[in-house]
Amino acid sequence: MPTRRFLFSLPLGSDIHERVTAFCVENKVRKGWISIIGAVDEAKLGYYDQARHRYHDRVFKEDLEIVSCQGNVSLKEGKPFLHLHAALGDTELRTWSGHLFPGSRVFAAEVCIQEVGGAPLARLPDASTGLALWKCKPL
Repeated sequence: MPTRRFLFSLPLGSDIHERVTAFCVENKVRKGWISIIGAVDEAKLGYYDQARHRYHDRVFKEDLEIVSCQGNVSLKEGKPFLHLHAALGDTELRTWSGHLFPGSRVFAAEVCIQEVGGAPLARLPDASTGLALWKCKPL
């Protein structure tokens, strides 16, 4: 199956998750890798508490550089679902990092999505971690 590579920018003020998910829906991207660079003026980062099986998050209401944002798209409940992690730099050149949640607002952002061929991966509940994980053959 041929794969596609998409390069595009996100508009000022848009939500990263909303816009990239909408792009995946419109272009029927069901499995792929995502890379984003740019800047945000608000971001929501977090980490997963493995013992309690829940996310803790922090909202940053300041200008931050997207030093790196990597992730993937797969299917959850039959729809494209983004899983993104980001490193964001502040005015003191400190870096904040973690899981990037919806609510992260773009100042400027450039996105690359590399579609992966073959059957889509589906995220399903995993009782041992409390997460929705890919159901594929483990190594």
